[in-house]
Amino acid sequence: MHPKKKASMAVASLTATSLRSATRDFAAEEITPIAEEQDRLEQTPLDVYASFWSRGLASVITDLERRSYLEDLCVIADELAYACAGIATMLVLPTFFNRIAVSYLAEPARTEVRDRILSQPVMTAFAASEARAGSDFNRLETEARRVDGGYIINGSKAYNANLRTAEYVIVVARTTTPGPRSSGRLTWFLVPATAPGLTIGARWHTFGMRSMDLSPVELQDVFVPDGFRLGAEGAGASLLGEVLGQSRTGIGAIAVGIARRARDEVMAYGASRYLYGDKLYKLQDYRFRIAQMEVDISAARALVLRSATAYDRGLPHGNAASIAKLFAGQMVMRVTAEASGMLGSAGYTGQTVVEKLLRDARHAGIVEGTEPTHKETIFANLLRRGGS
Repeated sequence: MHPKKKASMAVASLTATSLRSATRDFAAEEITPIAEEQDRLEQTPLDVYASFWSRGLASVITDLERRSYLEDLCVIADELAYACAGIATMLVLPTFFNRIAVSYLAEPARTEVRDRILSQPVMTAFAASEARAGSDFNRLETEARRVDGGYIINGSKAYNANLRTAEYVIVVARTTTPGPRSSGRLTWFLVPATAPGLTIGARWHTFGMRSMDLSPVELQDVFVPDGFRLGAEGAGASLLGEVLGQSRTGIGAIAVGIARRARDEVMAYGASRYLYGDKLYKLQDYRFRIAQMEVDISAARALVLRSATAYDRGLPHGNAASIAKLFAGQMVMRVTAEASGMLGSAGYTGQTVVEKLLRDARHAGIVEGTEPTHKETIFANLLRRGGS
């Protein structure tokens, strides 16, 4: 048996506890030693993605038969983000979208793409966000016009992760012309990154998550065959709801990983730093601040697990995903800001990793819907179903 196949099978059989341990070991070996330099240089370490795939960790996410899929994805995301949230996102997002592509393609394209994903470390990007639409997917302007044998796509997408390193790009576009009050019907397509007419723009300089490529893309008369449509024509809005719940839960897990690292950094700092003749953590205020961090982290992790478990059991989880993502995004900003303050100048000037953690934390509150978006979702759910 091929050694990569053996590794994949071995990881696939791991329990949640041993999966966490295996991911933690991988992150310590492959990510932690390079994370701060990659962030400073704004580089994307593709060799780490290849190692992530060869060790079988990617197969945990792409295995459509895995019953604890979303719970396991959150374990992986949490542990990777502890080492570096930017690299964690570079690893988990393309693997997640590989799963989505295989789940919603029809044959024979499904088998073609699945075989490529199983045989080599393929990356898939996602292009939905547009500058003028923001979080309002009803205002997307990219259009897909039906032609013989497929569709012609025209439009632009603003903030897209991992485009430059992707083999495929999932593009969300309108498939009908909207009226004055209509958003048009949305449809998803799997587009080869090398397709004629697809042009990737200059990489955005970002506040945090700098080891993850974020770029705009233009699509000009890009042809996509019928077989590379994901799901039914016009079903893109419901597909967004299905996929965003999973993605938001994973972002909550990344926030937990960032916050855990910040907590551990201030713990170590307090044990080595002396103030008034004694270790810093002997001060009650310092200890109590760390205790509050732990309360926040534990609450966020529980909400993430609640959402992931509901999904894995086939239960509705969209509202739980919004709650988890909203709370975790708020929590990670509180924890990293507190950590920065507790380290004084060292936490502000980049002498420790806490400065990077604070920058990375901002991403968790913005991506996949800002705070008002999730508060509207949560309130609307209360109106329909009442409180839990």
